[in-house]
Amino acid sequence: MATVTKADIETDVADPLKTEVAALRSDLADLGKMVARIGKSRAAGLKSAASTTAADGYARGEEAFDVVISELQSLEEEIADAARRRPFASLGLAMLVGFLAGVLFRR
Repeated sequence: MATVTKADIETDVADPLKTEVAALRSDLADLGKMVARIGKSRAAGLKSAASTTAADGYARGEEAFDVVISELQSLEEEIADAARRRPFASLGLAMLVGFLAGVLFRR
């Protein structure tokens, strides 16, 4: 009858476990690579969406700025026309505004 030693039992149990651990490590490495690919893909998509949103916001800001500038130019033209039509009233109004500013900022 053959004697079974402790080393034989450890070899019989350890070899399949080593194979399983190596397979698990390989699977975990593959899983890590897959997660990294998914993360890079997702980051690229988010970066593209952020760039598009930023470009849209910039365009809207430029449009709003153009509207404000045109309104200010229109107001400037109206004030200039009113000053040409009534120069003495404009001068009196300017003096009044200057006087009030002087009173307010004197303190």
